[in-house]
Amino acid sequence: MSCFKIFFIFINLILIFNFTYATAKEPNKVIVAKINDHIITAQDVLNAANNLPKNIKEKSLSEIYPNIVNELINQHLVTELAYKEKLDQNKKIIELLKKNKNQIMAKYWLKNFLDKKTTEKNIQNFYNKYLENFKSSKEYNASHILVKKEDEALQIIKKIKDKSQFSKFAKTYSIGPTKQNGGNLGWFRSGQMVKEFEKATFKLKKGMVTKKPVKTRFGYHIIMLNDTRDSKPKRLNEIKKKIIEKIKQNSLSNLEKEIRNNQKIIIFDFEKVAEEINN
Repeated sequence: MSCFKIFFIFINLILIFNFTYATAKEPNKVIVAKINDHIITAQDVLNAANNLPKNIKEKSLSEIYPNIVNELINQHLVTELAYKEKLDQNKKIIELLKKNKNQIMAKYWLKNFLDKKTTEKNIQNFYNKYLENFKSSKEYNASHILVKKEDEALQIIKKIKDKSQFSKFAKTYSIGPTKQNGGNLGWFRSGQMVKEFEKATFKLKKGMVTKKPVKTRFGYHIIMLNDTRDSKPKRLNEIKKKIIEKIKQNSLSNLEKEIRNNQKIIIFDFEKVAEEINN
């Protein structure tokens, strides 16, 4: 995975701060607390919430709001103490601040870069190319009953008199994750299922059930073919998110190649680095 993809996952995170004011205000103009002359805004709360662990982020903002505000107050008061001791003039602190500044600048530059690449026009162009290159293929809709032993599968096959019973037997006997919906696997095309399963399915006619259990690494399958169709291109609204992600991936990959071109980059071996640290 590209370093960009890992480093800038935050781009996909959006938090919404809901205030019930007669007139809507920007978060950076809404005051949530004051410490003497220092002001904490709703934007400060949003920024702090953005850096919280995932399990806490999942809670409602109203629930974690008091803790965030109190932490921001404490942070400001401790920062004042740090300034009194002139830590801002400490060489280590200055170096850390420089690194943080560089990271923040890189993040925002990349965000702006990706925003420009994922305009509605670019998304539409990507979708148009998808339509131009789309090739229809055969799709299958099948249901299955999965069991561990061949004998058990053979007994179930004998019990199935018509396809209306298949769903009932799947819910009763199947150990597969689709048992709750009658064993229905939905639509799939060649290459999406294990070979043994596909080979048996593609031989069936609509409404037919396999006469013998089909062995795969998962166990023994009894398969019923529900229907077939020719695939059609998906609508834009169905794949828009995937298109945006694809544009981002391509853009970051191209950017990485571009900015590294003609650069003298040396990455030292991990063992060498570890040895130097430990010696």
